Amino acid sequence: MDVEVALGIVKKILAPQQLSYVEELVFVRTWQDQLYREMAIETGYEEGYLKDIGSRLWQTLSQRLGYPVSKKRLRFILAEVANQPEGIRKGAVSTMVPKAEEGRLEFPGSPLPFESAWYVDRPPLEEMASAALQQSGSLLRLKGAWGMGKTSLINQLLGRAQQLGMASALVDMRQADAILFEDFDAFLRWFCWVISQKLNLNLKVSDHWFSGAGSKLSCTTFIQDQVLSRIDTPLVLAIDTLHHLAEHPPIASNFFAMLRSWYEQARSSPEWGKLRLVMAYAAEIDLPLQTHQSPFNVGLPLDLPLFTPNQVSDLVHRHRLDDVGLNNADVSALVARVGGHPYLLQLAFYWLQSGHLTVQQLVDQAASDEGIYREYLHRLWLIFQQSPDLQSAWQQVLATQDPVLLAAPLAHRLEAMGLVHIEGGRAKVRCALCRDYFTALYADL
Repeated sequence: MDVEVALGIVKKILAPQQLSYVEELVFVRTWQDQLYREMAIETGYEEGYLKDIGSRLWQTLSQRLGYPVSKKRLRFILAEVANQPEGIRKGAVSTMVPKAEEGRLEFPGSPLPFESAWYVDRPPLEEMASAALQQSGSLLRLKGAWGMGKTSLINQLLGRAQQLGMASALVDMRQADAILFEDFDAFLRWFCWVISQKLNLNLKVSDHWFSGAGSKLSCTTFIQDQVLSRIDTPLVLAIDTLHHLAEHPPIASNFFAMLRSWYEQARSSPEWGKLRLVMAYAAEIDLPLQTHQSPFNVGLPLDLPLFTPNQVSDLVHRHRLDDVGLNNADVSALVARVGGHPYLLQLAFYWLQSGHLTVQQLVDQAASDEGIYREYLHRLWLIFQQSPDLQSAWQQVLATQDPVLLAAPLAHRLEAMGLVHIEGGRAKVRCALCRDYFTALYADL
């Protein structure tokens, strides 16, 4: 397919929206297999600007088609679209890419992208978070156990920020190599490098590092002089899975103190006021931080709640599970088992829609090694095998219907696993599925 035909297809997909001059330039040169670096040299535009234009164009095409479009997959996708009837092309949805409204599910477990049809708002969570990020120098704290949708929420917030013209970068602590947690200076260099890459700044961090000044000051100076000063818009910096740092107290204490200092600088510095921090973690982080050095007692705290009955019903409707005979009684039976836990519900909906299980079979087998939750439950079991103290604390909670007072670190680890919720410093079972599985398991030992 030549470039003019491909360009014509794209224009039909996007109609009535029109391509800008730069969008058309990026598309044509992408079709000609040019790298963004080569485009920048030949056109005079900044490489980072061209990457941003391209990223937004691919995202818009993805939304119109209901299927992920990227620079690398562009030729394949448009070739498939070209084979569809003209009427379908005008509707911008090919039969090869069913939209969520048609009920197609992908196997759950990955974060949902911006504007995913499967993402369910939890008012007022999203609006409060978005409003906070529009405030100068804001800090947002998102807390939720595994599978509660922290990263999916971050994706929605970053997408909204980009629509408002803000820059954004996401740093996931799970991506840091273990060796980095042995050296604070190396960890901060990695942190700065990731931010630079996400913003397409392509800076050599070592060229802007002042070893004699100390690691925190070097990092702070890098962010101020090489990041914030280079952009004219606010920057939303999201740091995901922050709870992993709790396993490395010396690194965590210094890093958290630095984040708190950035928040304080934003109160008086317009440059630092551009920065909007998002911190996501699974549970309270137990470290001996001094009050004035902790980022966990400032900003807007938001706990991710379980889905309400109305939100569960909304998700059922989006998945078109009424087509497979799911009724209100079935939904109630499922929620009684797993609560409003987003991941556990998504997994159930996937299998129900597949037609391989009935609701009754799913519910009956849920808390067993034959059910669809076996991998989830086995993962929890393995964690307990590596931590006898944690397992003992969990058994204390299981032994009574009343909330149990536990050592704070153990209670917060159980909370991060999604097993308990904490009321007044006391832990109580949160998930009937996990209660039933482990009660039966321990009874057989």
